[in-house]
Amino acid sequence: MQKYPYLADVADNANETSRFPDWREAVAILVERAWLGGLIFAVILLFFIFQAKRQTPYYRSTATLMVEAQVPRILNYQDVLAINTRSLEYFNTHITALHSRKVLEAALEQGGFFDRPGFFSNLPRQAVVDAASGLVEIAPIERSRLINIKVEHSVPEIASDLANAIAKAYIQQDLDSRMQTTIEAVEWLRERSEEYRERLEKGLLELQAYREQTGSVSLENDQNIVIEKLKALNSALTMAQTERIQAETQWHAVKSQMDKKVEPAKIATVLHDESLVLVSQKLQEQQRVVAALQQRYREQHPELQQALELEQKLEGQFTQAYSNAIYALKNNYQTLVQREQNLRAALAAQEKESFELDRKLVRYNELKRNVEADQEIHQAVIARMKETSISESLPVDIIRLAEEARPAKAPFRPQVRQAIFRGIVFGLIGGVGAIFLLYYADHRFRRNEEVERLLGLPVLATIPLIRDKTVEERGMVAHLKQTGEVAEAFRTLRASLLLQDELKQAPVLMFTSAGPGEGKSLTSTNLAITLAQDGRRTLLIGADLRRPLLARIVGSSRGALGLADALRGDCVWTDVLLKQVAPNLDVLLSGRIPTHPAELLGNPRMVEILNEARQTYQHVLLDAPPVLGISDALVLLPHVDGVLFVVRYGVTHSLGASHALRRIQSGGTTCLGAIMNGVNLQSLATYYYYRRYGGYAYQQYQSQPAEPPAPVAE
Repeated sequence: MQKYPYLADVADNANETSRFPDWREAVAILVERAWLGGLIFAVILLFFIFQAKRQTPYYRSTATLMVEAQVPRILNYQDVLAINTRSLEYFNTHITALHSRKVLEAALEQGGFFDRPGFFSNLPRQAVVDAASGLVEIAPIERSRLINIKVEHSVPEIASDLANAIAKAYIQQDLDSRMQTTIEAVEWLRERSEEYRERLEKGLLELQAYREQTGSVSLENDQNIVIEKLKALNSALTMAQTERIQAETQWHAVKSQMDKKVEPAKIATVLHDESLVLVSQKLQEQQRVVAALQQRYREQHPELQQALELEQKLEGQFTQAYSNAIYALKNNYQTLVQREQNLRAALAAQEKESFELDRKLVRYNELKRNVEADQEIHQAVIARMKETSISESLPVDIIRLAEEARPAKAPFRPQVRQAIFRGIVFGLIGGVGAIFLLYYADHRFRRNEEVERLLGLPVLATIPLIRDKTVEERGMVAHLKQTGEVAEAFRTLRASLLLQDELKQAPVLMFTSAGPGEGKSLTSTNLAITLAQDGRRTLLIGADLRRPLLARIVGSSRGALGLADALRGDCVWTDVLLKQVAPNLDVLLSGRIPTHPAELLGNPRMVEILNEARQTYQHVLLDAPPVLGISDALVLLPHVDGVLFVVRYGVTHSLGASHALRRIQSGGTTCLGAIMNGVNLQSLATYYYYRRYGGYAYQQYQSQPAEPPAPVAE
């Protein structure tokens, strides 16, 4: 179980954050390395401009062809070629034909390009055609019936002339093709006209001879009369069959029930006879009356006897009506059968007469159809031949030149503006990419988020870069300059440590870092001064026995006694204290440098000194050596209540800091957080990033007159 669980929560939150910087941090990264991005941007932009300037300029000219949506109808007849100009296949056919070598060669010939100076004049004819094809681009315009013929050349006049020549050559080729088709069609129609004239004369002679043979002027009228009679008889027979089927169905249904000895009362419901239905209803009603009287009276009762007599009378009427209905149903069925037979015999006789007539009409109609067909074809061929002859002198342009090509005033490629735009785009991409590549290749800490993201520690405070020249001025800046950004930064650190109740119970804090020169002594001294300024009795111990710096900071002599001497037993630690270095602040220097610092720090006297200090002081701060390379700080870990990890802006590497933090965590002592030291707030890259929340406070402090520092006790 951890001693301070809230710090574990902070570390967990830091670990859950994104591995990549947010947009504010990204802006700071861009500003910090803007010089690199600007350099890469300038190199790429100049490269694109240089490449554009060194290329040979080419000019583009475009001639536009229009494919008509429908063929103009000058005369009211269809052309020889039935062209569906609205179909996509027809439009694509023209596009494919424009790519043909025949069209290009005709355009070069008509435009005189084979002998034109500056147009592949040193190449043979076929090679000129091949080279010219590489200059031409045929492209349809989307959602229209227009085709662009684009030509590129270093001479603008050649480009425009070649585009127009290709367009005119294709228009002439299309017109010649359709005119040749028309001429061939006229000749073919003339031959067909003579052929069908001879066939028509022969058919007329055969038809006249058959009429004379059959002895009739026209067989069509006789056929019409016979057909009308057949229709009438067929209709009457169909109606008679329908009526006979209905009567037959009803009669068989009744006969079937009679054969099964079904009661007449039930059969009566099928006969649909009105008198029978009426008698049946009266009989059923009387039977109900008798049944009711039988339940009320005996058989000798007069009313019952009268009812029984009436019932017998109705039964006799029902029997008579039932017999009449059966006879009527059977008689109707037999009558309909006889009628159907008579109609069928009449229809058969009429059909026989019709067959005789049809045999005569077969040959007659055949001869007549041949004559009519030959006559229609002959007339159509003559009319079409005349129409086609006229169309030879009326050429219609399905393909026409919508817009002629003109010499271009500006080169199509290279386009300097486009090259500059591309250079700007790729320069920005390259510059930003180089900045972030250098950022990810550089493992030094430059932002608080990096520390929290990579180390999992909260950054308790950010200490600005102290520009005082002497070590004493930098180490005592919180005492010598109690207003300003630096002093406020240490007050922020003090507030961060005292904000939580658990931290108030951690009097012994050790300052360490991954490597030397990262500001442990400066930070620990100024924090001790800030705690003392808050009225808290504070002890600062110089636990760095290898490269002690506290003596220089407080202005003491180099050989002054201190912690090392007390641990060796040469003196009592309370006797060598520097009392009241600042109000409420005592300092225990490192003392004379020992031979084996690690063994000395592991002496039980160190534990006694810290226990005695806990009873006297509210806060005990240890300026310890760095973690990497030596074991002094690790020896002190079991005897302190918490560790503050100092990170130097632009100096501390994340890999080394992570390794050092793992060694601290393996000792079991809680690392309370990190301190970002040495931040240059005057740098453009960090000014807004680190001062966006503190500008008002710093202005307020700077506007007030600074109080003179308290005298330092010797």
